[in-house]
Amino acid sequence: MPFTPYAADDYVDFNYVEQFCRTLADEHPEWVELEVMGESRRGRPLLLLTLSAKETGPDGSERGGRPALWLDAGTHASEWTGVSAVLFTVSRWMERLLAGDEMLQGWFATHEVVIMPCISPDGVQAMFDGSPFIRSSLRPPREGEVRSGLDPCDIDGDGAVRMMRWKHPAGTFVEDPEWAPFMRPRTLDDEPEDAYFLCDEGEFINWDGVKWTSAPREFGIDLNRNFPGEWKPFSMFGMDAGNFPLSEPESRAVVDAFAAHPHLGCALTMHTYTGCILTQPYRKDTPLTKGDIDLMEQLAKDVVEGTDYKVFKVYPDFMYDPDQAIVGVWADTISSVFGVPGYTVELWDPLGHADLDVDKPIDFLMKPEPAKLQQLLAKFAEDEQNIEPWRTHEHPQLGQVEIGGIEYLRTIRNPPAACLSDECMKAFKMAERARRALPEVRAQVEVTELGPETHKVRLILENLGFLPTSGLEHGRKVGSSPSVSTRLDLGDGMTTHDSSEQKLDHLDGWGNLRTSAGKNPVYAGLPGRGHRQFAEWTVHGSGEVEIVWQAGRGGRGVERVELG
Repeated sequence: MPFTPYAADDYVDFNYVEQFCRTLADEHPEWVELEVMGESRRGRPLLLLTLSAKETGPDGSERGGRPALWLDAGTHASEWTGVSAVLFTVSRWMERLLAGDEMLQGWFATHEVVIMPCISPDGVQAMFDGSPFIRSSLRPPREGEVRSGLDPCDIDGDGAVRMMRWKHPAGTFVEDPEWAPFMRPRTLDDEPEDAYFLCDEGEFINWDGVKWTSAPREFGIDLNRNFPGEWKPFSMFGMDAGNFPLSEPESRAVVDAFAAHPHLGCALTMHTYTGCILTQPYRKDTPLTKGDIDLMEQLAKDVVEGTDYKVFKVYPDFMYDPDQAIVGVWADTISSVFGVPGYTVELWDPLGHADLDVDKPIDFLMKPEPAKLQQLLAKFAEDEQNIEPWRTHEHPQLGQVEIGGIEYLRTIRNPPAACLSDECMKAFKMAERARRALPEVRAQVEVTELGPETHKVRLILENLGFLPTSGLEHGRKVGSSPSVSTRLDLGDGMTTHDSSEQKLDHLDGWGNLRTSAGKNPVYAGLPGRGHRQFAEWTVHGSGEVEIVWQAGRGGRGVERVELG
């Protein structure tokens, strides 16, 4: 089957993702390389695409060694928009490359984009096949755990797990008199006979016949708490962080893939929902410098330009609990462990779609105002496909219940299908801007004749990109970023008394200056380190010399010059 670009006209399961990636790599090896970084718990491939020219670049670079942008999606099984956004972005680039876009072809001849389109293939596929809500992968319950309580499942056979309600004077919800489908929190003014219990559709397992409680999740791992960045045991919303960092094959494969590409300079990891980019710091006692935090915030603001997305610092603006740091997050690991600007992109803003202006979306999630929540649901209910009217059903344990409610996965967690392509276009714009922020290192060789068969050879490395060659200063400080170095190789009969190999300092990007001495034109100045570094040798003899250089996350190259 020939490669067909993905138009984001509907959501796709993992089977589609795998076929898309394999077909693309098979048909266009000149631009695409496909690797399998491992297998999920259920044996599905963890796919990694590299989008870059196969041929040697005009700068002598090879695929696998060029400055690179990282994209991933599908960490969370219900966040289908991220998977769609990544496939949509790859499709737009491929369309332009195959149409002969010389500017883009030139960029991909000297750069690359590394893409993991679906981190949790088991969970994504299971949810498409009708499973109840799954956070990430299909890691089974921990050994010895007994699950007792309500277990979400499809009890009426319609192929979906919806909401379930039943009347009881101890319930905490009532029907809203202004809009019957809406269940609002109960108040002291409500009559007991109007009260309902409200929960996921399901049945009680290992039930004592008395208590109405929730069972622990069957698949409770949150992969986005299983990464090394500030990992510690964690539990929230019935989910955990795993037994230890990278305890899961999916998270291990992600980190291995990232570590195998030392020239990655920036990363976007796609999630839903809010319509924002999350940036550092992730906690009050962050290991990152103020300069790194300022640089990442400025880049985030530049990346969302042209969209309606906002930028939030995780600490203090996006905390579920201000006293409990969010641990083990992949984007934080990218920055705090690898020293690379890593961002969580929360695609889709259901609140904005309903014309709700909320300063701190996380507060709306944790403490929703009933009136605003009703406005949100009523907006989606304008399309009758988005809401299932309450209908009675005979529950095997509870007796008569009602099943119905909002189509959560295609309204709040992800946009309605009609809005999907617009949201994917925003993601594409962000990826476009992020790739333009990578370090752009240029090499220049200067030769000065000092005497008969004696020359001074100087290599000047210059970074023209937004980001420094270290990714972040933290990467230089902890040694996670490749160093900047150069080596002089002489032809036969040629000599030098200087060290043939020299280590240089990292090269700033213009973004460093923009967030320091260059942020105010009234008080503008020059940096302390700068965007240039050089090495020089005095060479005796004539012939060709070769200078091999590596510029951290800015890639590497080879320069040749004839002396004499």
